[in-house]
Amino acid sequence: MVAFETALDTYRLDLGTYPGKLDDLRSGTSPRWDGPYLPKDVPLDPWGNPYVYSIPGSDGKPYDLKSYGPDGKEGGEEDDKDIVHQ
Repeated sequence: MVAFETALDTYRLDLGTYPGKLDDLRSGTSPRWDGPYLPKDVPLDPWGNPYVYSIPGSDGKPYDLKSYGPDGKEGGEEDDKDIVHQ
């Protein structure tokens, strides 16, 4: 998730806004696009599920980035709790 943070911030610095979706970190058509911002295709989380990215984020954050954890479902407790990038 730290690699996503770096890629998202670099994208924002180059284009002035965060991408609409994570796949935008790999290709773009804007003249100011200077990527790719990730070295490989957007990875899945450790459990084989897509990361959840939303813009704008909650509580005034520019974006939210999370994994729904091993169960792949929003919410959950203990081992199935969502992993949220702060």
